Amino acid sequence: MPQVDPITFAVVREKLIAIANGMQETGVRTGVTSFMYEIKDCLFAILDAEAGVIAESHGLFLASLSPAVKNCLAYIGQENIEPGDVIISNIPDITGNHTCDVVVFSPVFFKDQLFGYATTKAHWIDLGAKSSYPTDAMNIFEEGLRIPPIKLYKRGNLQKDIWDIIAHNSRAPNLIWGDLQAQIAGVHYAEKPIMELLNKYGIDTINEIIQEMYDYSERITRLAIEKIPDGIWTAEDQMDSNGIDLDTPVKIKVAITIKGSDITVDLTGSDPQQRGPLNGLWVTSLSSVRTTVKALTSPELPLNEGFNRPITLIAPIGSIFNASPDAPCFLCGNVSGSIGQLISKALCNVLPDKIPASSGADVIGQGFNGVDPRTGKYFGTLTPCLVGQGADHLSDGDSYLLGATQNIPTEILESTYPLLVEKSELIQDSGGAGKYMGGPGSRLQLRLLAPATYYAFIEKGKSPHWGVGGGKPGLRNYALIQSKERGEFEVLKTSGVPLAENDRVIVTAGGGGGYGHPLDRPIETVRTDVIKGYISVEFARREYGVVIDPQSFEVDNAATRKLRGDMSRKKSSG
Repeated sequence: MPQVDPITFAVVREKLIAIANGMQETGVRTGVTSFMYEIKDCLFAILDAEAGVIAESHGLFLASLSPAVKNCLAYIGQENIEPGDVIISNIPDITGNHTCDVVVFSPVFFKDQLFGYATTKAHWIDLGAKSSYPTDAMNIFEEGLRIPPIKLYKRGNLQKDIWDIIAHNSRAPNLIWGDLQAQIAGVHYAEKPIMELLNKYGIDTINEIIQEMYDYSERITRLAIEKIPDGIWTAEDQMDSNGIDLDTPVKIKVAITIKGSDITVDLTGSDPQQRGPLNGLWVTSLSSVRTTVKALTSPELPLNEGFNRPITLIAPIGSIFNASPDAPCFLCGNVSGSIGQLISKALCNVLPDKIPASSGADVIGQGFNGVDPRTGKYFGTLTPCLVGQGADHLSDGDSYLLGATQNIPTEILESTYPLLVEKSELIQDSGGAGKYMGGPGSRLQLRLLAPATYYAFIEKGKSPHWGVGGGKPGLRNYALIQSKERGEFEVLKTSGVPLAENDRVIVTAGGGGGYGHPLDRPIETVRTDVIKGYISVEFARREYGVVIDPQSFEVDNAATRKLRGDMSRKKSSG
């Protein structure tokens, strides 16, 4: 077969990527809950006939759809797939992620030949778990309805009996039906532009281009891995708790082997699977490893199956990163989210120009559910509070105002739910000190306008947001509840705290770690930080050795020289 010319290759590749992004845009714009239309807790992708990823949208769950759909096809049998079928599943050990994350996919046929699959994964608001967000589940059966890979639509026809089972196992059936239809709309969006490509170029040419996309991505990845010195690089860290044993940290460990153009990520030595829901799954661990390696080797290129070829994952069965099928796993997202930070910690001294200091962990997960007195209907929402990012070798870390994720706008929260946003702000002194400062964290203060249940799945409330090269850690994460009946107390993980009208929740999302020693930060830059309100006068003195007048904001140069000299000598002797 003749080689495809570079222009045709580029046109087709970019079109496929645009289709995947169009799928997500369709799903987000037609979603009915804030999980879809604001948080964008979803991902859409085009897969090939073997369920390898051709192109995927920007979003959560990166790199997880390919192994999820492969597992679903192994369960159903690819030979049983027909045009117009829509398959859904949420079994954690099959699809990855917890029971509220539902995979939906449909085959794409061209003249009776299977081209591939249009697919999506999105968070549904409720599937009948013991609580809206069961952070204390002790087995998989407490985490809600599990749907094996099954055809919800057969040849385009809804199987109403299947939907009825799902609807009768949800506290919010109308809401999950709406988001399901948004997912299906995104999946169906892909069909027309894919057909246009196949009709214009032919399926053989398109498949040839896809294989070249994979080969090109593999070459780029291997060239980048080859630049990393051969060797074994290790790191350890900890997670705060498993959701039940709240005072017991969970150890996580990695050994990364670089050999030529191959990379092996070995998670052996991490704690065994937990009795609480802080358990990872093979699919989530695999996708997190693949995404992290992709970010370190070729962040500027779109992800496809070729990037995965040089990567090997080792995660022993029965460990926290590869729990058994009956293990509770509702917090598997926290576990998979820790992998990127763990790999970064192992390689930060090997790749100092690529790896920043620790961020403030994941988006701080917390939210509310209850009955809205204005409508008499069930409501549920995640109200994320966004962390600061770690600094790198050239620049300060981003705050949530500049980061890649987003919170729910105040206008949406207040108009849609019985909540009042009393405060949303950056936190002074929250970014880790360093030559380059960690990004400031944020604080969200909410007052309830009706009784509701509060839940949270907050990590890095105890373990530090580490710095690099002498940089200091950022502020930790936590939520503070102010309740008329229960008083004031701190929360990290909870399945549900009943709160009354006018009770408050104040959520603190910590800052990123600093990069380089704080004494190497220019004095005038520290002064600017104070003027902008990022740090206080006391923080400037304590962490940077810069003495600033709190009224005029002028630097006392003599006092600063003396203080920095004392701190430098202490640094050298210590």
